[in-house]
Amino acid sequence: MGIEWILIAAGVAILIAVLAQRRMLQKRLTDNREALAGIKFQDELPAEVGQVLKKTPRLQGDGSFRFKTLGCIPFANNFESVRIARRIYFVEPTVVEVLLIPDPGNLERKLAVAVTLDNKVLGYVPSQEAGEMHKYLLAYSSGVRAQAKIYLGSRPEYNGVMLDLSKPLKLDSKRRS
Repeated sequence: MGIEWILIAAGVAILIAVLAQRRMLQKRLTDNREALAGIKFQDELPAEVGQVLKKTPRLQGDGSFRFKTLGCIPFANNFESVRIARRIYFVEPTVVEVLLIPDPGNLERKLAVAVTLDNKVLGYVPSQEAGEMHKYLLAYSSGVRAQAKIYLGSRPEYNGVMLDLSKPLKLDSKRRS
């Protein structure tokens, strides 16, 4: 009779711990969504957002760079300013570290995740991956870093960013500065 009570008490304790952790993640999700809701970034991120996101966690990649960002043509000026600032040439793709930031203010897609480099928006994560990633980003942080290859072409339609993400999404075990 005594062992049953111990098992019931352990089960209740585990349930309480799981519910407390879920509530904490829901609160963090709500807080992050509210913090980002008032920020509208069209072409550039506000400077204060860029400073906060410098120490964000990093997503683990699998080395495939298979996720192409969408909407790169409207951001041709941003690609050009990144090219000049980083001295990137047209010849080969360059591996860079980008910031992925949820954009709840996006009117076209409410689960939009912006791909940014040097506080410049370069495009958005494709819808299929963005749906999974958006909630993950809001729950665990306001944004994450990821490896990407940036392609710069002689015309705006040749510009692009290929993201290196592993499925399912995982954070790197150690932080890199």
